Amino acid sequence: MLPHLTVQAWWSQSAVGIVSQTTSESEIAALETRYSILIPDDFRTYLGEGAPKKENWDAEDGNWWPIGRIKNIPDEYEHAVSEPIASNASKHLIFLDYSIWCWAWAISCADDETWGKVALIGGLPDGYVADTFEEFVERYTNNWASISQVQKKAATPGRFRRWLRRSNRSHMTR
Repeated sequence: MLPHLTVQAWWSQSAVGIVSQTTSESEIAALETRYSILIPDDFRTYLGEGAPKKENWDAEDGNWWPIGRIKNIPDEYEHAVSEPIASNASKHLIFLDYSIWCWAWAISCADDETWGKVALIGGLPDGYVADTFEEFVERYTNNWASISQVQKKAATPGRFRRWLRRSNRSHMTR
């Protein structure tokens, strides 16, 4: 299944209410021109057919960014990144962050062997977690911890949202 359809189906099944939108080719081209990059095909299709309309929280505490928020690493992240990402940080687009920017994921648009790979940023060390956006979406929607900083023994992902919901409910009953 195409990545944008996979993530849209997952958003729908997890009842998080994320609304996607279509994005014009000219908006995608403007992003490419801004950073002098070529966006990989599977990510381009996602942007054109299924990126979220606005910022959001998914079932795993991720915030999938609308196209207007997507930036390269230097424009978004003020900290140093480690190799192998550092040498081409300006050619990586951040498209998703975890739990109010604990870490984020960026896709390589560099004209080299990393093109299309998805990197985890802010993870000490930073590194690639998927060879394609399609693989990233598949793993994110089926085994989120496998491409995150969360240890296998940690509590189930999405715990912040559950805590927030419980907190709001208990506050409303007081």
